[in-house]
Amino acid sequence: MRPIVKESAKLTLNAVQACGVVLGRAAGIIDFPVPPNSSMRKTSGRTVQNYYFSGVSCYLPIATVALQMGIRLHDEINILDFGCGVGRQLLQFTRNFAAPAYFACDVDFSAIGFIARNYPSVTSRTNKFDPPLPFEADSMDMVYSVSTFSHINPEHQEEWLRELFRVTRPGGYCFLTTEGWTAFKKLADVFPSEAAERELRAKGILYKEYDFYDGAKSRKSLSPSVELLVGIDQSYGNTVMTPEFIFKKWVQVGFTVVAVVEGIIDYRQDLVVLHKAS
Repeated sequence: MRPIVKESAKLTLNAVQACGVVLGRAAGIIDFPVPPNSSMRKTSGRTVQNYYFSGVSCYLPIATVALQMGIRLHDEINILDFGCGVGRQLLQFTRNFAAPAYFACDVDFSAIGFIARNYPSVTSRTNKFDPPLPFEADSMDMVYSVSTFSHINPEHQEEWLRELFRVTRPGGYCFLTTEGWTAFKKLADVFPSEAAERELRAKGILYKEYDFYDGAKSRKSLSPSVELLVGIDQSYGNTVMTPEFIFKKWVQVGFTVVAVVEGIIDYRQDLVVLHKAS
């Protein structure tokens, strides 16, 4: 987890980036909504360039596989971005496939504020850390979510899968990213021992809660990180799952696990393709 950005530093970073964006727009380099630097750091990276290109590298595999699954991205279907953040993928989807009706939700009200201001055609809603979502049952032809199930604690995982099953239409698909063996190799600081690898192979899932402390560092608390983790009021951390675990466990909520494409999302995460039978 990145260090907390203090208020004065946050304002400085936002101001510096804003000046760069003005120059970029004048030069014709930037032609898309740019969130404040402090908001980008919550979900993507430190620069406008990283925000844009990481969005592309996440969006492209999802859109490609969706088309392969027969989803009519050029038609007037309903698409939900679950855990949308400040719209890395939403930017690419709305630009390249204008016909669908887009919906977006996140626990962070500041992220939803950015989406509401900059994507007025998108129906955006703030949701709570626990289900339900503010959407009707069987209302979405397609749901996608990037870097959400890689942080949800195991106790909440099944609840959210059941909720996504509820809002997905019969015949619809969900495209959810997870962290598997590709990401595990990059998480040596989180899961440093050989015992962790043995446990992952045996159980199929590992979880380590983020460590947050109050000012005195005397007790565990989310309070110092409330700015980075707005809306997250329960256990949250790094979740790693094997494809075998997903094929075995995720079908229990009603989905068919069509595929787990390893390491395809942003050169790190796996893409899980779920189908709800008609």
